[in-house]
Amino acid sequence: MNKFDEHIQNLVALCSRIGKIQLENQSSLKIKTKSDKSPVTNIDLLSNDIIVEYLLSNFPDDIVISEENIDNTKRDNSYWVVDPIDGTKDYIKGGSQFCICISYIENNYPVFGIIYIPSTKEFYYAIQGNGSYLIREDKGSIRLPSKMNINDCIFLSTSVRESILDILGNHFPTSDRVFMSSAIKFSKIAEGSGHFSVRLGPTYEWDTAAGQCIVEESGGLFLDKNLKRFSYGAEDNFLNGPFFVINGNLSDYKDTISQCLSLTG
Repeated sequence: MNKFDEHIQNLVALCSRIGKIQLENQSSLKIKTKSDKSPVTNIDLLSNDIIVEYLLSNFPDDIVISEENIDNTKRDNSYWVVDPIDGTKDYIKGGSQFCICISYIENNYPVFGIIYIPSTKEFYYAIQGNGSYLIREDKGSIRLPSKMNINDCIFLSTSVRESILDILGNHFPTSDRVFMSSAIKFSKIAEGSGHFSVRLGPTYEWDTAAGQCIVEESGGLFLDKNLKRFSYGAEDNFLNGPFFVINGNLSDYKDTISQCLSLTG
């Protein structure tokens, strides 16, 4: 048994409790602006405290790094990354496209990942070598991908460039486009609801690590600009480079990726 198995049910309960708090307080938030000009709410901070307390209590020797508390930038070969509300802007607007992301990174790669969606009460998780799963309330666990046929759909950030949309339109003219501001897009690709995603602009480790583990353990690919497996720990500020998420054969996407990367100069 690995170090995560015995905590799955506790983490399901923890995320469910936090998700309930997030939904109940969504219409009465206290909002501040962080140093990077992004918003943070009192519920981001409360959610963060609950998650970090659980991790430090149950894994006292581990390092925990959170979007809402990156004062501790010391990293070892392994550490946790936490985003208590991924998609804060959507959350503030009263939307439903926000989620909780928790991941454990070991030797530069995510080996455990959780994405919990409060609005649908869906708990996605993956453990390296054990597969990816979706737990729905009162419906048990489903191994991913849950769909036999992959939907002809591309998941994109809400801030995607128009030039990327043009490239995707030329290469995948029949694919529907779904715009999401959070890591929910990764869980949807893992389950087979879509086949591709691209992000050239900046993101952080806590934005992607959980989703990467879930995608990879479902059989998908999460690649960097060199078409190598996406890795972490290279930057002191936790910034990611461009990445591509594929549920399909890499050979079918190489030309698309090459054209997208040409936009980066």
